Amino acid sequence: MFRIAICDDEMTSLLINKALTEQILDEEKIEYEITTFEDMFTMINGVMDENSEYDLLLSDILAVGMNGIEAAEEIRRLGDKMPIVFISSTAEFALDGYRVNALRYLQKPVQMDKLREALLEAYANIGKKKKDYLSFQVADRFYKVNLDDIIYLESMGRDTHVVTKNETISVHSKFSDMEKQVPAKRFIRCHRSYIINLSEVKDIARYRFLTKNGIEIPISQLQYTDVKKDFIEYEQ
Repeated sequence: MFRIAICDDEMTSLLINKALTEQILDEEKIEYEITTFEDMFTMINGVMDENSEYDLLLSDILAVGMNGIEAAEEIRRLGDKMPIVFISSTAEFALDGYRVNALRYLQKPVQMDKLREALLEAYANIGKKKKDYLSFQVADRFYKVNLDDIIYLESMGRDTHVVTKNETISVHSKFSDMEKQVPAKRFIRCHRSYIINLSEVKDIARYRFLTKNGIEIPISQLQYTDVKKDFIEYEQ
């Protein structure tokens, strides 16, 4: 199933882009599901919902309140790497598309061959995708934090701190529940209060890890032998 989100605050354009997308995918005999959004704020909440999984976003750029580039920056900030294709009436923001790693930048009226290329490129990458993020909710915000950005998880009472290369996010969630969301071979519990990302470890000494950015993470005495073995055998 090819799951696509389309966002445009101009209804005519939204319906045209949806119809063109449906026509192309029908011709290519690709099973699909399309969800439409009429404003950027609703779209962000929709695509970042932890129960949703989109393979492509087709988005206009010029919009009231928040433009498409700003919406894409928020999606990227929250950690989602979903392919984005901008469809706009102006080339003014084309260079800004590189900042958010846009897959394509198409101008209106959309050329069918260009849209077809973008759709097939995104579809071809579906099979290569894997869950490479940790998803959770904080208040009314949904996060998808890339695993490559996480250094370690720390249990803090009833909360879990997700410590990344850029920030620490406090999540009201059980440590054991967060542990289930990350791959066990890469993220190991080395202490009752710590889960370390082995790809971020610089070296190991007795009862501690040293991360690449200089943070010491404790290793429990009882787990040291097993943890050391996991680290030595870990292949990035």
